[in-house]
Amino acid sequence: MKKKFTIGFAVVLVIAIVLLWLRWGPDSWEVQITGVTGDGRDVQYRIEAVYAGTTETLIFRNEDAGFMPPYFKFDSADLQSVASRITRECPEVPVTVNGYSLRIPLLDMFPNATSIDAPERCVEAPSDPSAVTGAQ
Repeated sequence: MKKKFTIGFAVVLVIAIVLLWLRWGPDSWEVQITGVTGDGRDVQYRIEAVYAGTTETLIFRNEDAGFMPPYFKFDSADLQSVASRITRECPEVPVTVNGYSLRIPLLDMFPNATSIDAPERCVEAPSDPSAVTGAQ
């Protein structure tokens, strides 16, 4: 009886670990960022993207994870700024968005972006002041 209980407990534990990993484990997506929304206060930050080379959309939430291990994310506004710059400077360039969680439409659940790996030219601030203001 004790052996069956131990095996049953081990199976439940493994299933729980797998589910936790699927929910909070790290992942990466190769996407083209098409837009950003939200103000971080009333409306949660969102990063709108399409999978590279397709028309299939993927939306990321971009919120601080706080002290939740292992991410300790406190820079959602900075990441939103980077995504916005990529949208303006290099909308056609595929980038890698790193994050965690799954996209489950039925539960209105989005992956949370933790960082964006993009070419340096897409992330740099424009050196031409007229590019920022839109003046010609």
